[in-house]
Formats: sequence, structure tokens, C-alpha cells
Amino acid sequence: MISFSVAFDPNKGIGIKGSLPWHIKEELKLFKSNTIYKTILMGQTTYEGLPRKLVDRTIMVVCNDPEYHPEGVEVIGDLISFLKEHQDDEKEYIVCGGASIYRQSYEYASKAYVSFIRNEYETDTKFDNFDLNDWNIDKEVEYEEFVYRELNRK
Repeated sequence: MISFSVAFDPNKGIGIKGSLPWHIKEELKLFKSNTIYKTILMGQTTYEGLPRKLVDRTIMVVCNDPEYHPEGVEVIGDLISFLKEHQDDEKEYIVCGGASIYRQSYEYASKAYVSFIRNEYETDTKFDNFDLNDWNIDKEVEYEEFVYRELNRK
């Protein structure tokens, strides 16, 4: 199964200069609880922009460079082939960014963990093809700075 974990502001902004535009502890805790002991998938830029290695997760990085082999990471050269091959797996692969990886993975995802940040932030990266109308809301939790929803594809 392909799913994704994302947080975005009201304009679907997800990042600025390779980083999150906000630092919200509760949202980061949710990301950790949703991804711990699971397999996460991200682009090379997102992976390299992490402030520290994410422990207790299997990390897969999308990269076209055959020479790219960071330690402790599985590299995926062809994202679309991977998504097609694994979209019906029982095992969950959680897409964690960046924008290009979200856009390409969107139609293959059957589940989503989404934090809808209440305030607008300055961003230079958006997840603009996300459409809430494509999803059923399974769970919703209100926080002071965001609304968290677990979604399943309609």
C-alpha cells in the first residue's frame, strides 16, 4: 500500500528553501508515531535536508544517480515503476516528500496522514495536486495550530 504523510498550510505550501516553514512539536510527534518502524520513501533533496537521521524506520530515497548510495538507505531509481509494483502490497510505504515525489505518488496512494496547518506561511514549495474531494476522512483531531486527518481514497 502506498500512503503519504504531509503537512501543509491553507495554500498547500509544504516547504521553504528545503525545510519546513513551521516547527510544531505536536505535528512532529504525529509524524514520528505514524512512521516509526515503517518504511518511508522520499526524494534525495528531502532526505539530504533532514536535520538528523530518522531512526527506527526503513528509508528509501528516490534518485536517478546510479552512483548515489548513502549508508543505511535503499535507493529507488524509477519511482513510478516502484509505485505500480507496490501499490497493492499489504506492506505500507509512506511517501514523505518532497513536492515532486508527492505529485508523482498521489494517484497511487490509498491512505494519507495529513496535518492541515491553520496559519499561512511563506513557502516556495507546494503540494498543489492534493484534493480533499478524493478522500474519505477516517479520523480527525483538532490541535491548536493544525487539524490532523487520516484519509482513505474514495
